Amino acid sequence: MLSESEDAVLSALKRGETDGMLPAGSGAMDRFAKFLSESGVAEILNGFADHRERRSIPAFLFCNLLLHKSLLNIGSLSQIGPILFSSPDSLRMLGFNMRQIQEGFYSGGIQRPLNVESVGDFFAACDLKDFQANQKDVLTALLGSYPELLTEGSLVMDCVEFAIPAGRDSKTEKRLEACVLCCVKQGECLPLLWSFIKAKSQADITQGKALMAAALSILGTRVKRLIVDRGFLSGEWVGELKKKGIDTVIGLKTDMALYTDMLSLASYPETFWLEADLPKYKNSKSQPTSRHIAYLSDLETWDSCKVLLAGIVIRDTYPDGKVIYQCVVTTDLGAEPEQIHAWIRSRWGIEETFMRESRYGSLNKIGSCRVGVGTAIAHFSLLAFTLLRLFESREQEDKPVPRFAIPSAGLEVVAYWGDYYAITHMSRLLSTILGRPPNIQRAIQARQEMFEQAMSRPR
Repeated sequence: MLSESEDAVLSALKRGETDGMLPAGSGAMDRFAKFLSESGVAEILNGFADHRERRSIPAFLFCNLLLHKSLLNIGSLSQIGPILFSSPDSLRMLGFNMRQIQEGFYSGGIQRPLNVESVGDFFAACDLKDFQANQKDVLTALLGSYPELLTEGSLVMDCVEFAIPAGRDSKTEKRLEACVLCCVKQGECLPLLWSFIKAKSQADITQGKALMAAALSILGTRVKRLIVDRGFLSGEWVGELKKKGIDTVIGLKTDMALYTDMLSLASYPETFWLEADLPKYKNSKSQPTSRHIAYLSDLETWDSCKVLLAGIVIRDTYPDGKVIYQCVVTTDLGAEPEQIHAWIRSRWGIEETFMRESRYGSLNKIGSCRVGVGTAIAHFSLLAFTLLRLFESREQEDKPVPRFAIPSAGLEVVAYWGDYYAITHMSRLLSTILGRPPNIQRAIQARQEMFEQAMSRPR
């Protein structure tokens, strides 16, 4: 493991021995590295399914690279080396030294930790189920450190498709689908658990049942309700969840008899309509000028649903006079109409999560690659979203940024030798180097040039 020792590094420097020097990165990355370690996530990522025969490079390194690829919003892994290795606390977690980075893990070998092919080979060998298996362990750790994730008791579920473009390894585009389960925390949806399948190979409800079962094995009775869209509509499943003490909030399809009945009941003259908050659509042209809701109780269930329902009819009026209705039902018979409306509005938070992760993360930045690699990029993009929000919460930032900035060089330098590194001021290094004989200075310069070439070498 890499250890901090200024004495060892400077003593070696006096002999003309060094593995290289970099400006020490300043900012949030060091604190994020500590956050990963203290939350237990770093250790769990090191337990990611490993199908290699030779395992000299830890699994955590590959996972950490893709996690930071999304956190830093960079397109290519080849850009990330100097960034990660300028962060002292990232180095502490990585657990290897700079000589291994430059010269390979085997004597005379070429296997380096930032070789893009080695990253690709690691994840290409993974099954789609390996990603959920590791995330279940991550979720357990996060709940231990952040029990407030389930304070509201609400979960939101939806599916999102992403593409792996055609390229050298595949002449056709591949499309995958992620079924994602989020918690609702202060108006935001944070991904907790997800599954991956080939797009269009399963119905949403099939994926949803399996994902919810996996989540409940960890979350248990802390889950109070599930908020979903029409794609997950199943009266039988709604009844099963109610028996487990979990209420469902779901919109109805327009071709359902219950939808027609709710509109008919809401049309009675005595129906009381409450003014409600307008939706926040991105396109102002599609924005209604008013929204009202009407509460309905003792609703007739549909054939496969045997539990009692209540619900609301949502009425949106547009500038041209057009009126559009939505019907939402829930098994929570004690919920107020405003609360039902707030719950179904929170479902749009997961759409916002997908859009933000596509823009700032890696969901929409998957290049041509093998299926396992593309899945890994999407997996760590979702994980990055939640980890970054929890990190920002711990930091108590007033104005959180969507992603880290690239660390800026400070006044200090991180220098490496063997299994040691030192963080020291540039003046201290210069005085040490300039005080040595010319032949030792030349040896240090040659080693530094080799180091810089290794760090900038295409990977």
